[in-house]
Amino acid sequence: MVAEVEGRGRATGGSPICAVLSTCAAALSAVIFGMALGFTSPAIDVMKGAVTVDGKPIAPENLVVFTSDAQGSLYSALINIGALIGALCGGPLSDRIGRKGAILCQAPIYALTWFGTAIFSSFVPLTLVRFILGLGIGLCTSTVPTYINEVAPTELRGAFGAAFQMAVVFGIMLTYLLGAYVFVIDVDGHTLCQWRHLAYSGVAVAAAMFVCVVAIPESPRYLASAGKLDKARVCLAKLRGGAAFVGDELEEIHNAVQSNSSEPSLRDLWTHRRPFSIGMMLMLIQQLSGVNAVIFFQDTIFANAGMTNPAALGFWVMVVQVIMTGVSIPLMDTAGRKVLLLMITCTTMTGVSIPLMDTAGRKVLLLTATVGMFFCCIGMVVFFAMSEASRSTYGWLAMMSSFAYIAFFSLGLGPIPWLMMGEIFPQQIRSSASSIAAAFNWTCSFITTETVDDLKKAAGFSGVFGIYATVLVFGTVYVILKVPETKGKSFAELEQMLAPARRDVPLINAALRLHAMQPAMMVVAAADAPSLFH
Repeated sequence: MVAEVEGRGRATGGSPICAVLSTCAAALSAVIFGMALGFTSPAIDVMKGAVTVDGKPIAPENLVVFTSDAQGSLYSALINIGALIGALCGGPLSDRIGRKGAILCQAPIYALTWFGTAIFSSFVPLTLVRFILGLGIGLCTSTVPTYINEVAPTELRGAFGAAFQMAVVFGIMLTYLLGAYVFVIDVDGHTLCQWRHLAYSGVAVAAAMFVCVVAIPESPRYLASAGKLDKARVCLAKLRGGAAFVGDELEEIHNAVQSNSSEPSLRDLWTHRRPFSIGMMLMLIQQLSGVNAVIFFQDTIFANAGMTNPAALGFWVMVVQVIMTGVSIPLMDTAGRKVLLLMITCTTMTGVSIPLMDTAGRKVLLLTATVGMFFCCIGMVVFFAMSEASRSTYGWLAMMSSFAYIAFFSLGLGPIPWLMMGEIFPQQIRSSASSIAAAFNWTCSFITTETVDDLKKAAGFSGVFGIYATVLVFGTVYVILKVPETKGKSFAELEQMLAPARRDVPLINAALRLHAMQPAMMVVAAADAPSLFH
């Protein structure tokens, strides 16, 4: 079969099966990432011995490992610090041992730390393994999105990139499910999470990850940058379903590597400050959008809404998040990243008809920009400004706002910053910039997580969601003005589109025009040519 060529010589056809399987294998690291984030939700109260009946703790002694709320809070927060450090290490590590090697080394970190979580029974060793688990997660956030973007076909890169966030929320939901319904014990008619058994499930996923990642091909872009062009050609052929379907992609990769052959430095981050600043700002908007407040306080929100079983509703919120992230996958390469980001920060579920995105176009989506996550925040502001008596009547407002908020976050602001991080950063700075952006994301996550409770005490839930609504207004304006559309564009096209302006381009073009003139005219032009360069 002969590959068809479209656009600039890109080969189409072939089979993306190898690329799909490689993405799924790498995304197992993101599943463990999600499991680590979700672990404390069913486990932390049991670990603190905070589950009581008539004022008496009922958790078995072997499951109670913390003696104060402060120990529990530190245990939960340390994963952010570990992830921040791990993210900074991810770029240099992936440049030294490859994308595949950097992902592969995460598996033993996960297995050992989850095993330690299952067997340790005191504060110090448990917090230590939680910190080390954070290191692995940080490596994941700076290496897995990069690998996925580099192995994905250009026309499917959006869908592949969304798989990272899909895997994270699936991991969270899996932990909620296992912690609430599978790994449980019954104590005097009360169901408690057997968190030690839950930790063993992390060991099992880590083992499966190691086996799967061993079999995947290395990133062709990394191999080309390391001077291994023959291996890059072989791996690219595997990922595209045969050598006939490689087209000009290998040449494009080689040209990109040649144009970025110098060692990366901080000066390069400044040179490519436009894509770097876009990546950083998307991470900032993602974390300051208020998603942590909605997730961490969802039980409180549902309890205020008059729900009798808020914990069970928390599980269903995660189901919605998984579904909406899944919905985003086929839309990534049709509606486009920019449209989806605008929809997330500007439109509610009632204001947007998802099936119309392929046909309605940008104008209709921008016209619906007056509603959305912003108004979900406003709904929360209005609900919590009510008296307690009124809240029982308008509980539906909190429910609708919370579910819509999570759904639309998962559709855009959740997956797209991670996707675009791997797309818009040029080859020369991709590893280092991805590490810094991931570390910045974890820094913002830590700050917002640690300040949510203080903000709630100072300004109440109404004030907290009012702040997040303001951030979303800023995010909407920023996306409209600064974020480019990336769907369907190759890495070379994106790099050219986001490249810093060159002042000498008009002069070069003028010289080329002179060179193309007839010999007789060249003589005349040559006399005036020096004036072009003054």
